[in-house]
Amino acid sequence: MSVSFTQFDKSAVVILKVLAQHFPTPTEIGFNDICPESEGDVHKRAAHIGTLAFLRHEDIIAHEVGSASSFILTQAGLALFNEDIFKHLAEQLNDDAHII
Repeated sequence: MSVSFTQFDKSAVVILKVLAQHFPTPTEIGFNDICPESEGDVHKRAAHIGTLAFLRHEDIIAHEVGSASSFILTQAGLALFNEDIFKHLAEQLNDDAHII
C-alpha cells in the first residue's frame, strides 16, 4: 500500500509559504482565507483541515491563541526554509549594533 501526498502537498505548500511570507505575524490560514475560489469543495476543505492538524501535531506550525485560524511557523517550520531561529537570535544578540 502506498500513501498519496497529492492533497497534503497542495495544502501544505500554500500554508507554509503564506506563513513564511508573514513571519512572525500570526496569519489567518483558514480554508476560505487561502482557497476562496474552492469554498464549496468539501474534499479540498477536508484535506486542508487534515493538513493543518498534521502540521500542528508535528509542531511545524503553532496556533495563535485567540483566533480560530491564525498560525505562525515554529522552529521546525522555519527549518523547512533552511532557517534556524536560534542561530539567528544568537547572532543578533552578539551583534554590537543591537546594544541597548
